[in-house]
Amino acid sequence: MPSKRKASDPVTHLIGGAVSGLCACVFVQPLDLIKTRLQQQQQQAHLAFIKQGGQAGLTIAPLERNVPGAAMYFTALNETRTLLAKRKMIGLDRTDTFSAGSALPKLSNTENLLAGGVSRAAIGFVMMPATVIKVRYESNLYNYRSMSEALTSIFRAEGIRGLWAGYGATAMRDAPLAGLYVLFYEQSKSKLGALKESSSFFDVSTPTIHMISGMAAGFLSTTITHPFDMLKTRMQLKPTEYKNVFQGARKVLLEEGAIGFLDGIFVRTIRKSIHSAISWTVYEEV
Repeated sequence: MPSKRKASDPVTHLIGGAVSGLCACVFVQPLDLIKTRLQQQQQQAHLAFIKQGGQAGLTIAPLERNVPGAAMYFTALNETRTLLAKRKMIGLDRTDTFSAGSALPKLSNTENLLAGGVSRAAIGFVMMPATVIKVRYESNLYNYRSMSEALTSIFRAEGIRGLWAGYGATAMRDAPLAGLYVLFYEQSKSKLGALKESSSFFDVSTPTIHMISGMAAGFLSTTITHPFDMLKTRMQLKPTEYKNVFQGARKVLLEEGAIGFLDGIFVRTIRKSIHSAISWTVYEEV
């Protein structure tokens, strides 16, 4: 049974989220950079990027976004799930409200969807300026030499609203993605845990179950919500051309067809699967 501190202390989840975000960012940032370039809608830029060897290095921009973002997300997720689980504690043994081998409370599928979606949408709004700067910093459409220069340039050209460019598409992507993400993760963890208990052939460690579950959850949720991610990237890189979700979707459909919504999906699904496997495994263990 998880200790009281592990189950309820927000600081524990904050630290776990920060460590998991750092570890995942170090491993998957090159793929994130490639994904951003693929979604630019610039074929010549794609070819030049490949000829240059990708230049997929780790920069400070994603670290400054992903580490605090992951820390706040996992903390918010735990607090939301705990609030939803409190009503189940009345008249029940406290151990019945927590998943086996996890600090996270047991919730229904609907509650998992709600907790993941609300937590992600809220943290996404807080971290949106860092996200916009990160996307433009990774793109070769802008020649920012530093993050402070990027911040100043965006503010001068587009005002405060520029720092939240693409939030509509981001929320429409992140809320269902995070909800499905948590749902798939918990379902996979539960099924694999039951298989481990009932079969001697599936004798794997708990961290392995977390890793497999995280990878499956990342792949499935990312595949389903990818069109919104593509629109979000376009809106952040070209806010004058892609003004909102609906106008952007119509523009893509008319100019590129339905296939345009799949730009970067292969790289993104690989990236998210690896990111999820690392994030959940490290977070659960910490």
